[in-house]
Amino acid sequence: MMMENSYLLLAGNVVFVPVLVQLNSAEENVQIKANPTSDARGTSSAVDQQDGGIQNEPGSLNIADCVKKETEEEELPNLQNGLKVKEEEEELNDDDYFYCEECKSYFRNECAVHGPVVFIADTPIPMGIVDRCRKTLPPGLEVRSSGIPGSGLGVFNQGETIPLGAHFGPYQGDLVDKERAMKSSYSWVITKKGQDAGYIDSKRETHANWMRFVRHARNVEEQNLVAFQHQGRILYRCCRPIKLGQELLMWYAEEYAKNAGITFDFLWNQKCPKKGCPIILV
Repeated sequence: MMMENSYLLLAGNVVFVPVLVQLNSAEENVQIKANPTSDARGTSSAVDQQDGGIQNEPGSLNIADCVKKETEEEELPNLQNGLKVKEEEEELNDDDYFYCEECKSYFRNECAVHGPVVFIADTPIPMGIVDRCRKTLPPGLEVRSSGIPGSGLGVFNQGETIPLGAHFGPYQGDLVDKERAMKSSYSWVITKKGQDAGYIDSKRETHANWMRFVRHARNVEEQNLVAFQHQGRILYRCCRPIKLGQELLMWYAEEYAKNAGITFDFLWNQKCPKKGCPIILV
């Protein structure tokens, strides 16, 4: 019978203590007992969380060369659970969520029942092109005189019915300062944690898209779009199907108006200056 001492191995933050190896020439087998220990944090500093992968630190030994496969499979689920908990604990902003018009509930990536968000994309047109805002219209939409007296141009559906829950956007324009935004009826405020974070103005038609022509609804019965903020962008969501020949008419989401506060109230009065303009919170 022979007795040999193994070496001290360090891989990432996993330490392998000295191992007693017993060689039995009679039975011709080898038994290895190891006791891996982790550092006080209980997490691996060799994890590259930014890329979502698992990598060894430069110069460290490859765990696969030192540990049998069963040990790796036992450690991996614990590591995955740890990353999942951290992701759930990350702070989410109010504008990180979409809203399902059918389920009447909020979701982050996709609705558990109806799947991912459906976007109807703009026609891609470079910035600075003459009459760019009209040219960005998605197929099936048309700009002509609004059905609301005194409102100028509006947007109409001339194609197939636009389904409930479909999304348009983002609203495009120039990023401007507060002073300029307050003087334009084509401005929206972007908020972050209840504070003004920026302003987008689509007054210049060469740097805007077709959404600048969508008019506000006069009552809840004719409203078919909801304007809301998602991850720093203004989007429009269909709150009811829009049939052939109908005009697209929007109002704002309650949560967006609440976060934007006084600034939004002022900008909305620019869009809707007439007395008796309805307040529809959806």
